[in-house]
Amino acid sequence: MRPRAGAVAVVPLRAGGKTRLAGVLGAAERERLVTVLARHVVTALLAEVPVLVVTGDPGFAARALGPDPRLRLVPQPADRPGLNAAVALGREAAVAAGAGRVLVAHADLPLLTPADVRALLAPAAPVVLAPDRAGEGTNALVLDAGARGFAFRFGPGSRAAHAAEAARLGLGVQLVRRPGTAADLDTPEDWAALPGDVRDRLRSAVVSLRR
Repeated sequence: MRPRAGAVAVVPLRAGGKTRLAGVLGAAERERLVTVLARHVVTALLAEVPVLVVTGDPGFAARALGPDPRLRLVPQPADRPGLNAAVALGREAAVAAGAGRVLVAHADLPLLTPADVRALLAPAAPVVLAPDRAGEGTNALVLDAGARGFAFRFGPGSRAAHAAEAARLGLGVQLVRRPGTAADLDTPEDWAALPGDVRDRLRSAVVSLRR
């Protein structure tokens, strides 16, 4: 895997989940939605950079995403559970592949585009943060590979936690705010905030997976 312009994207992915969307979609539909969203995010990223998908279920990820020469699956072992551990594993693999920068993106960004990926990689700051719609979480993050002491803090309040982590290491931070990086999909409120045509596209894609 040869990074384009020194960047490699890391996408943590797990099967299932999205239980908070139970009022919007049934259980089977939510499972298929995870696949639809992951395909969308990975496709947008692959237009610009190689992608590492970190997953505890490589079989699911392989079925969901299909083969691509610039896509690599990184198994997450049981003794390193959780989102932050998954991202750390991805960073390790990206740096080992020669990446000068690591772009972390969640797998549930239904509006993400290649232009958003370019915007995330454009700033020269050692740490680039893309907040969620509320401005409290972190939906995407770009980190210089040399910032090895940086600890990922994904979870509630992660935007402030990541900024504090950068300050601890004396690293400059730049925020990138774009619709494609701000919109994630975890709750009925997130679903309602999406444009109607995007909701229709997602529903159609979920239905098509059932066939």
